[in-house]
Amino acid sequence: MDPRIDKAIARVTQHSKDSFEGQRAQLTFEEYLELLYARPYTLTRNVHQMLRDLFVHHGAYEVPGLGGAPTRRFALFDDPRGDGLATVYGQEEVQNRLYDVISGFAERGRCDRFVLLHGPNGSSKSSIVDCLRNGLEAWSRTDDCPLFRFSWVFCERTEKGEVGFGRRTHADEGSLAHVDDRFITSRIPCEMKDPPWLLIPKKRRLEMLEEALATADASERDRFVLSDAIQRGELSPKNKVLYETLLRSCKGDWQRVLRHVRVERFYVSHRYRIGSVTIEPQTTVDAASRMLAHGSMDGLPAVLMHEDLHEAHGDLVDANHGIAEYSDFLKRPLEANKYLLTTVERGMLHLPAITVALDLLQVGTSDEKYLAAFKRDPTFPGFKGRMELVRVPYLRRVSTEAKIYERHLESVAHGMHIAPHCAEVAALFAVLTRMRRPDPAAHEGVLAKVLKKLKPADKVALYEDGTLPEGLDEPERHALTEGIEVLAAEYDGAEEEFEECVEASYEGRVGASPREMQSMLSEVSVSRSGACLTPMDVLDALPRLLADPSLYAFLRIAPDGAFGQSESFLRDVRAELVLRLGKTLREASRLVDENESDRIFHDYLREVKAFGTGERVHDERRHEDRAPDAASMENVEKHLGITTDAAEFRNNLIRRIAAFRLSDPDAPLVLKELFAAEYRTLERSFFREREGEVLRMARDALLELQGGSAHLDAPRREQAQGFGTRLLEEHDWCGECVGAMLSWYLKHQQECED
Repeated sequence: MDPRIDKAIARVTQHSKDSFEGQRAQLTFEEYLELLYARPYTLTRNVHQMLRDLFVHHGAYEVPGLGGAPTRRFALFDDPRGDGLATVYGQEEVQNRLYDVISGFAERGRCDRFVLLHGPNGSSKSSIVDCLRNGLEAWSRTDDCPLFRFSWVFCERTEKGEVGFGRRTHADEGSLAHVDDRFITSRIPCEMKDPPWLLIPKKRRLEMLEEALATADASERDRFVLSDAIQRGELSPKNKVLYETLLRSCKGDWQRVLRHVRVERFYVSHRYRIGSVTIEPQTTVDAASRMLAHGSMDGLPAVLMHEDLHEAHGDLVDANHGIAEYSDFLKRPLEANKYLLTTVERGMLHLPAITVALDLLQVGTSDEKYLAAFKRDPTFPGFKGRMELVRVPYLRRVSTEAKIYERHLESVAHGMHIAPHCAEVAALFAVLTRMRRPDPAAHEGVLAKVLKKLKPADKVALYEDGTLPEGLDEPERHALTEGIEVLAAEYDGAEEEFEECVEASYEGRVGASPREMQSMLSEVSVSRSGACLTPMDVLDALPRLLADPSLYAFLRIAPDGAFGQSESFLRDVRAELVLRLGKTLREASRLVDENESDRIFHDYLREVKAFGTGERVHDERRHEDRAPDAASMENVEKHLGITTDAAEFRNNLIRRIAAFRLSDPDAPLVLKELFAAEYRTLERSFFREREGEVLRMARDALLELQGGSAHLDAPRREQAQGFGTRLLEEHDWCGECVGAMLSWYLKHQQECED
């Protein structure tokens, strides 16, 4: 044999042995007790405590939510496997709701609710479950989440003088846990994956855990919960029969019974149906029981030959101590789900001949229209009391939606260059189709007045980062800023009839699905003959999406004023693309210092603060203190579009800073984040002032690309060349798309003003 092959086999063999021993994959009961005494919480926690710890293990951080307000995001949903395919973009509200629900189960010590994720098709319901499942799979293979079950092992003989490996003590002498498999005459695994500590009698169990907690690490003591399972938990029926029969045979000698126990570590695996199972809607039987045939179990001790051994099998049994996902739960016949009424609430599964205890998260997914129909079924009240309904709507922030399409384009581009803003074009159109017209009658005062004027694009910008429409006075700006959450929840709980069916009508319920948009992007990338995909290609494909209303439900919804007007959304998307390209060109022109807005706004706030407190401002250029400069403040306010009630606007800025300090006194104050909308308004205002110069540079750069710049003087040619180079090197444009994007912008830039 090739020596290289010998070495390769030896390396793999050694690694396999080291991994097996390092992970404590096979133990005697005494060796397991050593782990239990060291980690009493980790080894006795139930699935819901484990899932709550999984959220905490991966950590959390703040991201912008609706209106740009910070919200908590759990890193568990950032792809636990690391390949990017399982990432859930957005849906932070759902993540936090799930964490609260699972934490509630953990605090109560048991799961007494069925968790149903409901929402429109393509809203990430299944992806959210995937993240939970994938996270649990990966974590179960680490030392932070060891999972153990056990088997019963029977032998007629062992190797002479040898009962196992490692050190020998009185307690493990004669243990069959490490005996060579060729001497095993019968091995009976536990299909329910009972934790080995259930083998400890209840009274002694509490005593041993108290001893363990007395010496365990503080992190184990602080998290330990004396759950119902620890206090009253029992072995599964088959294990109970085996245990009691052996205990009688051994005259009550518990230690002799345990010599037949092999503790085994297991790992959650969806593929191999270990602690993770997906139940499809066509499946109607989730579990059953069967009697073990003694004739097929050679080597079973005589004392067990006359005992009835029943074991459970099926989806819920395979999923026990993990996650059972019911895909499209409400597509199943309701009769097939009625067992859940008692199974979920009591955590007990009643089967013919036996009853087994379950420790698992039962979570289902459902399209919204099926839930709406289910709510009108006479059986719904019985289910509702045993369900946690978690709504999963479509996203309403463009930047978050764009991340979905960026990932998709990377997977379908096949080496093609993807120009900037391709994903944003698709995302903006999708989010616009999901907006609902605000109902002024549902609000009061100034907010009701402002909402009458709010356009779909205004609402999208408001949700994105709190950007306010131009032309509002300060009371209107304040009312709209403070009313974002109220506006976003305006239709929560509402229902309306659509195509003879009553359905939920919350914002994010209808609109272009990410799946539909991804399908369109795939077609565009396949049909594109060049080496670059541009945002104009995506923009040109959108009308084809609108051509057949029979394919897409959102096209059949009656328009409500400016809302629901898919054709007009094309103009909004085109105008936004003009703005985005204009911003890129302004940055590439280097006509404006990137930090100019920051410096101007910082100086403005200093003047405002001094003006409000009656203090003087230190002028660093003149090295003297002076009164606040009213003219400079008015100039900035002009750029910000503040034409009336400037005093109230200034007071509101100071209040926002004070509120930030109160909510998080130790966090650094980053003006560009706290006042993102004001910064954007300043930048656009500055752009308008320099638009003529930027347009000239863009035309010169286009001439240079087309070889028609010979008539330009040397400084202008040099400036145009630098401009084009920066677009390529600093803004990810390519040699093919730069000309097309400059030409398109020069043709459509007037729309920015319109």
